[in-house]
Amino acid sequence: MIRDMADPHRDNRGAGGNGSRSFASGASGYLATEACSSPGAGLALRDDAGVLADIMLDDIQVAVWDRACPLDEGVVARACEAQLAVKSWLDITGLEASLRRCLPGEDYAGLREDLGLLVDMTACLFGVSGVGVRVTALQKPMCPRFHVDRIPVRLLCTYGGVGSQWLPVSEVPGGLLIPGAKQDGRYRPETVQQLQAGQVALFKGDTWRDNPGQGVVHRSPPMSPGQQRLLVTLDI
Repeated sequence: MIRDMADPHRDNRGAGGNGSRSFASGASGYLATEACSSPGAGLALRDDAGVLADIMLDDIQVAVWDRACPLDEGVVARACEAQLAVKSWLDITGLEASLRRCLPGEDYAGLREDLGLLVDMTACLFGVSGVGVRVTALQKPMCPRFHVDRIPVRLLCTYGGVGSQWLPVSEVPGGLLIPGAKQDGRYRPETVQQLQAGQVALFKGDTWRDNPGQGVVHRSPPMSPGQQRLLVTLDI
């Protein structure tokens, strides 16, 4: 479950509601049959993948598929030991071959399989032909300050280690995002939300068509010495 804490675009005609394909109709087999539950303002959270389609709703800023991590600890450990860092554009056509080029070897077979699933789901949901992917093994926070992404939407999944953090929109104080300004003490630590390993989240960005200037305020989680995390992000 989510914890409270004391973290070049192409063909994005689907972002913002238009152009979504069979994900929203259930034709791809990903959609849920349950009603959306919203445990927090702007949050949709369920244990089925169909909850990701709720990101199309105006009042939803964060959609989370609550699932267990599909990779064993050995895969995560090997990726972190190798300091895995992949950044690429993946077209849906020839996706399997592209994933093998980006993540060669049997050590990453499970990662390729799950990443292929997430890429296919994302492209289907937003009606795009491909996505920008980043797979990164981290030993320190990549973006330690609260910030917003200047993109329509981003998918995040942490396979190992601590997950990304964000603030509900009602808990974002004025002045928090001023460049160079001290952030500690400006927000209430108990309101910080955090993803868990394996959960798949969609965060609306600043350029979501019906959401200008209202992207999810989030950051990389603080990490203790010796901690590692394996993070995947997909952008449209």
